[in-house]
Amino acid sequence: MGRRSLGLLAMLACSSIIAKAAVAQDSVVVIQPDQTGDTLSQGHLPVEVIRRIIATYNDSTTTRIAGSFTLPAGAHLEGRVAVYRGTLRVYGRIDGAVTVINGDVVIGAGGLIKGPVLVVGGRVDIRRGGVQDGEETAFDPLAPVFRLPNGLLAFKERRKALSDIAAARTSFQTGSINTTLSLETGRTFNRVEGLPIVFGPTFATQGPGTVDARLDIRGIFRPATDRTKLRDDVGFVIGTDWRGGGKRRWLGFGGRAYRQILPFEEQPLSKGEAGWSAFLLQRDYRDHFEARGAEGFVTAEPIRRLRLGLSYRQDHERSVPTSDPVSVFRNQDAWRPNPLIDDGDYRTAKVSLDYDTRNDPIRPSAGWLIHADVEQSRSTDASPVSLPATIRAPIPTGDYRFSKLRFDVRRYARLDPSSRVNLRVTGAGWLSGDPLPIQRRVSLGGPDILPGYGFRSLNCAPNGFVDPAQASLCDRSLAAQIEVRTRLPIGIPFRVRNADLAAAQQILGIEQAELVLMGNAGKAWLTGDGPGRVPNNRIPKFNEWDADIGVGLDTGGLGIYVAKAVAASRSMRFVLRLQRRF
Repeated sequence: MGRRSLGLLAMLACSSIIAKAAVAQDSVVVIQPDQTGDTLSQGHLPVEVIRRIIATYNDSTTTRIAGSFTLPAGAHLEGRVAVYRGTLRVYGRIDGAVTVINGDVVIGAGGLIKGPVLVVGGRVDIRRGGVQDGEETAFDPLAPVFRLPNGLLAFKERRKALSDIAAARTSFQTGSINTTLSLETGRTFNRVEGLPIVFGPTFATQGPGTVDARLDIRGIFRPATDRTKLRDDVGFVIGTDWRGGGKRRWLGFGGRAYRQILPFEEQPLSKGEAGWSAFLLQRDYRDHFEARGAEGFVTAEPIRRLRLGLSYRQDHERSVPTSDPVSVFRNQDAWRPNPLIDDGDYRTAKVSLDYDTRNDPIRPSAGWLIHADVEQSRSTDASPVSLPATIRAPIPTGDYRFSKLRFDVRRYARLDPSSRVNLRVTGAGWLSGDPLPIQRRVSLGGPDILPGYGFRSLNCAPNGFVDPAQASLCDRSLAAQIEVRTRLPIGIPFRVRNADLAAAQQILGIEQAELVLMGNAGKAWLTGDGPGRVPNNRIPKFNEWDADIGVGLDTGGLGIYVAKAVAASRSMRFVLRLQRRF
C-alpha cells in the first residue's frame, strides 16, 4: 500500500476514532452537531439577551461556575445557577433558574431542574429519566462575552476584519428611503487592478405591503496603470433587488449590469486573504479576467435556511494583462503573468442551492453549510487559447457549449464546549458538453486545500509544458478535509471601553487560541478517454489521491500552520492564514 493510501486511511481512522469515542464515552464527550427542541433561529443575538446573561452571571446572588460541572445524584442546589463555557450535567436537583453561556445543559436519569432554563450558544439535552420543570429557551449563536480577571463577564465586540479597515460609510433617511454612501477599497488587492476604489450610493426602501427594494450603484476606479490599454481604468456594478413574501421575504428577484474584474476560482484563499497576500508579499493567488454584461436572477427560500436560486447572464469575457502595482515587500520581483482566457461572448444559466444551519457564521461549532451550483454556458464566437492536445481537444469554432458543477459541503460538530471536529468535502469541474474554457478550469495545491503542496502544483500541466502564469488546467477536482479544534487557555487581550454598552469592551489583541489538527486529501484530474485521463463516470482511485497532514494555532484573526505532504519527496510547508480554514 502506498503512502498516499496510508494518509487517506489515517484520516478515515481519525474520524472513526472520534466518533467511537463519542459513543462509548457519552458521559464525557458527546458529539452534538445539531440544535434541536426550542432552539431559536440563527442570527445575531439580540442585545437584550446579551445584557440579560451578563447581568445574571454577574449578580452576587448567582452561583457562578466557569467550566463544566456535574451535580451528582442526591445533591441539591437552590437559587440561580449560571455556567460559562462548559457543560452542566445534572443528576441531582436544582431549584432555581439556570443560565448556560456557550455551553450545554444535560439532564441525566434522576436529574431535575425546577425552574426556567436559558442556554446561549448551546443546547438542552434531557435524557430518559431527566425532568425540566419550567420554561426552556435556547439560542444558536455563541454569546460575544469574555471573563474578566475578577471572574465577572463583559461584552466583547469582535474585531473588524482586515478587509473592512479601509472603508467609510454614512447613512441617512429621506421619507421611506434609506440612503447609504460608501467608499471602500474593494476589499482586495490584485496584480491587475492594484487597489481598486469602490464608491457609490445604496438606496433601500420598504415598498407597499411586504415588499422591500434595494438599488446599488457602484463605480470602480483602478489606480494601477495598464500600459497595454486592454483594460478599462473604471468599472461599475449597478444592481437592484426586490424581496417579498410575508415577514420572511422568502421570494426575491432582481438584476445587475456590470463591468468588473472577476477571479477564475474562489480558492486557494478567500478574497480578503488573497488581497493581503498580494499587497504585502507580491503573491497573487488568483487569476483574473474582465466581464462586461448583465444578469437577472430569482431566489426563493421555501423553508428557513434553505435558499434556491436561478439566474441568467450574458457577458463578454476577455483577457486582461498583469499591471505593476506596488507591494510592501518583495517589490523588486516581477508579478506572475495573468493567464490568457478564451475570449468571447457567453450566455450562462445557473441553478444554485444554499443550506446553512450553522450556529455562528464566523466561528461555527455546530451545523451544516452546503452550497452547490450548476451552470450551463454557450458561446458562438469564443476565441480559444492554444493548449496541448493532452490537455484539451480543440474548441468548436461555431456553437460551443459546456456545463460545470461546483459544490462545498461542510459539517461542524461539537465534542464539548472547548473542542470540535469539522469536516468538508468540496469539488468542481466539467459536467457535460465541450471542454471547459481556461477561465472555468480548476486545480489544487496551495494555502487552503492541500496546504502541504505548493500553489497549483496539482494543475494537470503535462511534462515539459512551460507556463509562467501557472494556469489551472484540470477538468475536475475533488477534496476532503478534516480538522479537530481544541481551545487553549491562552490569550493576549488588549481592551478598550465602548460607550454603547455599559460593560462593552473592544478586543484588540488575541481573544483566544485553538490548537488545530488537520488532514486533507484530494485530486485534480483530466476527464475523458485516453492516457492520463479518468473516464467521465468515475473519480480517481483513492490510492491515487494526494494527501497531507498538519497542525496549527488559530488565534481568531491569525492562524499559523505547518503541513507535510504524505509523499516523502515533499518538504514541510508553513502557511499563514487571516481567517478560519473553513
